[in-house]
Amino acid sequence: VSAQNNAEAIIRLMVNQMKSHKNVEMTYKYQVTSEGLTTDAQQGKAWLQGNAYKVEMVEQQIVSDGKTIWTYLVDEGEVMISNAADGVDNTPLKLLTSLDESYAATLTGMDAQGNATIELANPKGQYKRVTLKANASKLAINSLDVYLDDGTKLIVNIEEMKFDQELGDKFFTFDTKKHPKVDVIDMR
Repeated sequence: VSAQNNAEAIIRLMVNQMKSHKNVEMTYKYQVTSEGLTTDAQQGKAWLQGNAYKVEMVEQQIVSDGKTIWTYLVDEGEVMISNAADGVDNTPLKLLTSLDESYAATLTGMDAQGNATIELANPKGQYKRVTLKANASKLAINSLDVYLDDGTKLIVNIEEMKFDQELGDKFFTFDTKKHPKVDVIDMR
């Protein structure tokens, strides 16, 4: 019970600290492991501001203003538009700010430098299990291993987090005028 209470307290403090800022900017590297194969590490960047978010990866960009989600598949040259309320919110970035509400947490390790390993479980969630490594004293997330139902594991290593950046009014929207050759698939 103590390990669970400690884990939940650490998660709650980290989530509250992230929510206390106007926005969060995160630079990370990610890999995907599936059926014994691991992809090369790719660079990614993400922003979160209230219900709005933007995730940039090599092969896709996901942008949401909290009402609409634009999923831009770079190689296919298409953007899918959907209502945020209709879909499953499946970005690891949004996962971070719901950890204290959705997941049962258990502290499985703590080293002398204050680095905690926390196992998170949510049988009803899109991500059933997450292993989070964080510096408990700095309330800084170091990495996430996100396990999907199909056996796929997403490994995210946080390189840098910035807070309270100045972002323009249209930052959390997808501008089709900047991508005139993109095929727009409106699923709303």
